[in-house]
Amino acid sequence: MLINALTVEGIGRFGGVARVDGFGAGVNVLAAGNEVGKSTLFKAIRACLFLRHDSKTQELRDLGSDDSQLPATVELDFEHEGKRYVIKKSFLRSPSALLTENGREIARAAEADKAIWDILGMGPGSGRSIDEGAFGLLWVGQGASFSAPVPGSGASSLLNSAIESEVGALVGGERARSAIDEITGEIRRNMTDSERAPRSDGPLWRARERLEQWRKSEADACAKVAALETQFAELARYRRRHREVTDPTALAQMIQELADVRNGLREAQAAHQEIRSLEAETLSARRALEGAAQRLRQIREIAQRIDRNRILEADLGASLPGHLAREEEARVSLARTTELSAAMESQAKELTVREQHLARLAAAVLRASRKDDLNRRLDALERASGSLTEIDAQISQVCIDPEIVDRIDDLDRQLASLDAQLSAAAATLAIEVGPAGVGQVRIGQLDVDGSHAATVLAPTRITIGELATITVTPALHPRHETRKALDAQRSTLLATAGVGSAAECRAALARRRELEHSRRGILAELKGLEAGPDPVKAGAVIRSELAEIQAAIDAVLATTGRAALPGQAEIDAERLDCEQERASLEARREKLAAVRQEHQKAVEAAVERRADLATRLEFVRKSVVEDLILCPDADRAARDAALVGEVAACETMQQTKTATLAAVRQTAPDAAEIERRELRCARLEKAMENHNAELISLERDIGRLTGQIQAAGGDGVGEAYAAAQEQRCIAERECARIEERVSMLQLLRDTVGDCLAEGRERYHEPVRRHLRPYLNDLFPGAELELGEGFAITGFKRARSESFKRLSGGTQEQIAVLVRLAMGTLLAERGGNVPIILDDALVYCDDERINMMFDALSRAGRHQQIIVLTCRLRSFAPLGGNSLRVQTSGEFQ
Repeated sequence: MLINALTVEGIGRFGGVARVDGFGAGVNVLAAGNEVGKSTLFKAIRACLFLRHDSKTQELRDLGSDDSQLPATVELDFEHEGKRYVIKKSFLRSPSALLTENGREIARAAEADKAIWDILGMGPGSGRSIDEGAFGLLWVGQGASFSAPVPGSGASSLLNSAIESEVGALVGGERARSAIDEITGEIRRNMTDSERAPRSDGPLWRARERLEQWRKSEADACAKVAALETQFAELARYRRRHREVTDPTALAQMIQELADVRNGLREAQAAHQEIRSLEAETLSARRALEGAAQRLRQIREIAQRIDRNRILEADLGASLPGHLAREEEARVSLARTTELSAAMESQAKELTVREQHLARLAAAVLRASRKDDLNRRLDALERASGSLTEIDAQISQVCIDPEIVDRIDDLDRQLASLDAQLSAAAATLAIEVGPAGVGQVRIGQLDVDGSHAATVLAPTRITIGELATITVTPALHPRHETRKALDAQRSTLLATAGVGSAAECRAALARRRELEHSRRGILAELKGLEAGPDPVKAGAVIRSELAEIQAAIDAVLATTGRAALPGQAEIDAERLDCEQERASLEARREKLAAVRQEHQKAVEAAVERRADLATRLEFVRKSVVEDLILCPDADRAARDAALVGEVAACETMQQTKTATLAAVRQTAPDAAEIERRELRCARLEKAMENHNAELISLERDIGRLTGQIQAAGGDGVGEAYAAAQEQRCIAERECARIEERVSMLQLLRDTVGDCLAEGRERYHEPVRRHLRPYLNDLFPGAELELGEGFAITGFKRARSESFKRLSGGTQEQIAVLVRLAMGTLLAERGGNVPIILDDALVYCDDERINMMFDALSRAGRHQQIIVLTCRLRSFAPLGGNSLRVQTSGEFQ
C-alpha cells in the first residue's frame, strides 16, 4: 500500500477543505507547529480506512469540527497491488462512502466499507480490528511510540507467515506441540483454565463431590445416632412432667376459684349496664333540649332574612334596564367591525389562490429541469444493461469449479510434502568416477563424470561401460502407495475440469473471477442508478416518469390558464407583488383585529355585568320564595310561641334524668373494681387453658418420641453409620489418585514446554536479523531478547538489562527500531504496509536523532514511511519528501 494524497473537510480544526499531497515512496515528512492538526490527519486516515461511514462512536464525534454544520469528510488516494484507489467517506451528518479503482467507481455506502477492508486484508466479521493487524503494529499514534510493539492476533499471523517462509513451519517439533495440546486438554478436563480449582463436572470435581457426599452421609448417620440417645432422655423428662400435670387435687382447686371470680364479675357488669342505660336516657333528653332551641333560632333567622332580601330585590330591579341598554350598544359596534373583517378575508383568499398558482408553476419549472437528468440516467442504464448481458454470456462459457482448483492445490501440497519426506528417508547414492572411467559410467540416461550424489526414490540403473549393469532398488515405503493414490486423484480432477495442467485450471478460474468482478462493478453501477434487479423495468419506469412530468406540466398550465411555463424570474417578480399585497393586507387586518378585540371585550364586559345583575336578582327572588315556604308571614308569631313552650318542657325532662343517674352511681361498683375482676377472671381462664394445652402437648410429644425411637430402631442407624465410613475411605483414595495424576500431567507439560522454548531462538532469528542493522546504528553490538509473542524481554549490551529499566528515550528509540524491522520483514514477504509515526522520537539527543534518521532512511528503501512532527528544526536533516497542509485558498 502506498498513500498518494489526503483531503479532509469538517475534521477537527479543519472546518474547510484541507489537502496533503506529494506523498512518495520512502520517507515523507510533515513538519508543522503545534495545533496545526497533524494528529487529526493521522486519526482521519484511520477513520477513513477502518471505520464504517455510518458509525456514531465517541472517536468520530471527537474528530468532527465543533462549529461545522457540514459532514466530516475524508478522502484518501492510495496505490495497492498495482492499482490506484480513492476512498471517500462522510461521517456524522449525511454519512456516505464511495470507492473508485483506477478512476472507476466500484462500490458505495456499506459495500465501500467492506470492499476497502477486503482490499487491505481486514475482512469484516473476522473479529479483527485495525489494532490487531499490521496497521495497528506500524501506525503509531501520538504518545504511543514509547511502548514496545505488541502484535495482535492479525499482526502475529502475518509475522509468523513471513518467518515460516524463511525458517520453516516446524520449529520445536510438532509432535511436542501436539503432546502439549493433548496433555493440556486432559488437564483442562480436570482443572479450570487458571488451574486453581477443579473444572465443573470434570473427573476430579466428580471425585471430590462423591467424597463430600459420603462425608456428609457419615456425618448424617452419626447425627442420627446422637439424636436417638437424646430422644430417650427427652421421653423420660416428658413422662415425669405428665404425672405432675395430671394431679387431681390442684386441678379441682383451680376450677372452684375460677367459678367464684366469674360470679362476682357478672354482678358488677349488671350494675354497669344499668348505669349505661341511664346515661343514654340523660343524653337523649339533653339532645331534645338542644334540638328545640335550634329550631327556635332557625325560625327567627328566616324571618330576618326575608325582610333583608325584599329590600335588595327592589334595588336590583331598578338598575337592570340601564345595563341592558349598554350591552346592546356594544353589540352594534362589534357587528360593524365583523363585516369589515369578512371583506378582508375575501381579499386574502384571492391572494392565496394567486400564490398557489405561482407555487404550482415553480414546481412545474423544477420538474421540467429534471427531464434532462432522467434522459442521461436512461442512457447510462441502457449502456450498463447491454454490458451486463455481454459479460453474462462470457461467464457462461467459462465453466470451472473453484472447489476443484482448491482440491488440486491441496493435492499438490500433499505430493510436495510426501516427496520431501521420501527424500529425507531415502538412501543416498554417491559415485566417484576416476580419470579412467570418464564416459564409461551412466546412471539411467545421464553420463557421470567426476562426483555424483542423489537420493534413490525409484529403481535406478547404473551402467559401467560393458563391464557391468547395477540396479539399485529402494526399500518399499508405505508413502509410495499414498503418493500414487494422490497422483491418481490429481489426474482425475484435471480430467474432470477439462484442462491439462493445474496452471490452465487456475488461469480459467482467474478469468472467471475477473469476469465476475467486472459483473459486480456493473451491478454496483446499476445499483447506483437505482435500477433494481430488472434494468429493463427500471428503464420503463424512467420513461413513465418522463411522461408523468410532461403530463403534470400540462395540467399546471391548464389550471393556471397559461399557454407556456414562465421563467423563474417572472415567477419571482409575481411572488414579490403578492408578498407586498399580503403585507399591506395583514397590516390592515391586524389594526382591525385590535379594534374588534376591544369591541368584543366591551360586549363581554357588558354581558357579564348584566348577567351578574340578573343572576343576583333571580337568586334573591328564589331565596324569598323558599324562606316564605318555611315561615309564612301569617304563621310567624304562633310558631315562635309554640317553640318557646317546647324548649321549657325539654329542660324539665333533662333535669329529672340527671338526678336519677347520680343516685344509681353511688351504689354501683366503680370502673376500677370491674377492671380488677375482669383481669382476675382472664388470668385464671388463661391458667386453665395453659394447663390443658400443656397436657395435650406432653401427650403428643410422648407419642412422637415413642414412634421415632421405634422407627430408628427399625432403620438400622448403626449399620448405616458403618457403611458410610467405608464408602468415605474408598472415595478419599479415588480423589487422591486423580489429584496425583493431574500433578504428573502438569509436570510433564512443563517439561515438554521447556524443550519447546529452546527452539524459540531460531524462530525469532529472522526478526533479529532484520533488526540488527537498525540496532547497530545506535547501539553497536547490542542484541534484543524476545519472548512469547515477539515481546521485548531484555536488552543485552555489555550485560543484560530489563527493557523496562531503560530510560524513556532509549525505550522509545528501540520500540521504533523494532517496528521498522518488522515492517521490513513484512515488506520483503509482500505485506507492504506504510509506517506512520506521529510525534515520535521526542527525547532523542542530537547524536542519536541523526542515527535514527539513518535508520528511517534505511527502512525507506523497502516501504513508505510517513513522519508527523512538530520539531521543524530537529527533523530538517531527515530529508525525504517534504509535505505540507494546504487549505482551500492555496490549491483552488
